[in-house]
Amino acid sequence: MVYTVSVIIPSYNCLAYLPKAIESILQQGRSDVEIIIVNDNSTDGTAQYLESLSQQESCIQVITTKGLGASGARNMAIEQAAGEYIAFLDADDYWYPDKLTAQLALHEANPKVAMSFTNYDHVNEQYQYIVDCFGYWQQFTQVATPCYCIKQPLAQVLAHNVIGTSTVMMKASVFKAVGMFDINMTYCEDWQLWLKVCEHFEVALLTQSYTGYLMRGDSVTQTDSKRLQHLECIEHIISDYKQRELGLSKRTFALADAKLKEGYADYYRTQRKFMNALYFEGYAFLLNPQIRRIKNGLGDIKKLILSPIRSYF
Repeated sequence: MVYTVSVIIPSYNCLAYLPKAIESILQQGRSDVEIIIVNDNSTDGTAQYLESLSQQESCIQVITTKGLGASGARNMAIEQAAGEYIAFLDADDYWYPDKLTAQLALHEANPKVAMSFTNYDHVNEQYQYIVDCFGYWQQFTQVATPCYCIKQPLAQVLAHNVIGTSTVMMKASVFKAVGMFDINMTYCEDWQLWLKVCEHFEVALLTQSYTGYLMRGDSVTQTDSKRLQHLECIEHIISDYKQRELGLSKRTFALADAKLKEGYADYYRTQRKFMNALYFEGYAFLLNPQIRRIKNGLGDIKKLILSPIRSYF
């Protein structure tokens, strides 16, 4: 069977969400798509479910691993993928109708584009809409066309990391040029890979939302310690690019640092360390003034006034 797209889903104990993700691929209405699901040591009945499903759907290939992690699982699936393009979908996310068709049309119309991504919606655990990514971060909102080829992709993606992994489609041949996900990185390995692609290839996007990103309260990536490690990884990547001679402007790094500082402010806010939050929010505002940063800072001041002294630091 010749496949145009190989869809890769790493899954660890996501049986509650995985069927919706898989069904959203099957409902794309394409017969040229293979689905590679990597069951990475799940203990919630995922193995039994996938065994039954793979017997019903010939396009589904199941790989069973023991604790590779998301990056290792994706790399293993990439090595076995037969499609001309690779698309990623996390087990707790899902696609809207015609996502693959719209993205393939983008690549066919722009053959030099190596990677594309789309806008996506944040949804709650009842799958109700919260906000779209581009709208929240005020990126590409002025683009008048459904498809947009980014003029300086490295600068754009470094300054504004708005690429959702579950929206990405990439030519399979690109991995031979830039490598795969770095399994030694605990966080941000996806962003690091997108940046590598942006260094060497053309990148484009679809301004319409084609993916639902589930905001899970029990996500293993949302604990306080993991959030802090995630921010530290972002800081490390930005610092690495500052040391390289790639012609990136000071403005690019100011925007990247502003988003990072805002992330630290959000982290300290959840810790009820409002003085720290106010410091980082103010820092972010100085680097890149945004109305929401004023609102967040005023909220921190209010909390400082109402909170006991022990919560300041």
